[in-house]
Amino acid sequence: MLELNLEAEAWMPLSGDAERHALDHPWPSSEEGSVRFVVGEDFFRLEHDVRLELYRELAERMLGVFRELTPLGGWLYALDPQHPCYRLHPHVRFEAGATLEEMTGLYTREHMERVERGIHPPSFEPRWAMDVHPAGDPEHLFAPPDFHFVFASRYRVGNFDGLEAPGRGPIETETYELLGHRLIAAVERNPPALFQRARRLGPDD
Repeated sequence: MLELNLEAEAWMPLSGDAERHALDHPWPSSEEGSVRFVVGEDFFRLEHDVRLELYRELAERMLGVFRELTPLGGWLYALDPQHPCYRLHPHVRFEAGATLEEMTGLYTREHMERVERGIHPPSFEPRWAMDVHPAGDPEHLFAPPDFHFVFASRYRVGNFDGLEAPGRGPIETETYELLGHRLIAAVERNPPALFQRARRLGPDD
């Protein structure tokens, strides 16, 4: 059987000119395909670990999509304008055997309850150096070197979109944007459960 020379590590840090060039790269236009999935208040009212399971399933589904769209040995940019950026080599099997915490980068309810009782469980190492979900950050981006598609996840909190009401607290939303026909088609063949709960918006919405 032919052995493929894949990268030994899934995540390779970006820095300097490589990072600046990636962050400044033009995106595909909406005419090349654009879909957004808006996750609103109903999601944030779910039990904590239920949300984590949806994040894990999202990570697994998107990793499958990234592998489908990336040639063997290829890579994607993983970009966060406010935090370290990476090259992701999706064909490296970094997710095997990951726990819920390792796959989502978030503590489970059991972990937090044990800490509240003075019991400190072992720390864990996240498998994703940059999560597919926004993890409370303004923006996470995944794109191939030529940016023929972009997957963007964004988090917002505040009173906006005409939803202000007296006595109402801040509103949380996550928006997942897919740019590029190939990415949209790959995701919508088997959409993550989180997207099935979301409001789907096209380029004209």
